[in-house]
Amino acid sequence: MADIETTTVNEEKFHALSRAGDFELSIDATGAEGPTPNEVLVADYASCFTFACRAGAQRELDIELGKVETEAEADLDDEDDLTSVSFHMHVEANLDDDEVDDLLELGEDICHVHAAMKEDLYADIDVTTDAF
Repeated sequence: MADIETTTVNEEKFHALSRAGDFELSIDATGAEGPTPNEVLVADYASCFTFACRAGAQRELDIELGKVETEAEADLDDEDDLTSVSFHMHVEANLDDDEVDDLLELGEDICHVHAAMKEDLYADIDVTTDAF
């Protein structure tokens, strides 16, 4: 048995309902009835990276980040393939430059989506601290 199992059902057009455990996600290639697959991927990457930074800050740096808001942007080529991803993280904690560097290094090391991405699509990340 696999560690992760999902089911995706596409009955017509380019809309699908995907089920992961007890949760359902509506995905639409056209963006009409839900986020596009690329939007889901970028949001998933941003979420996972945010969680990884929080976990690393708590476990390795003994820092509570407070509220974290990660804005994600991505560019697509003419084939609708991702060509770049960038994050701007707003972190409530007031961190110095070394702490930000350590935080991002831990995020990259811990984030499962980051590990699965092609290296040329790793997110370009900047951080604003003492943001809230």
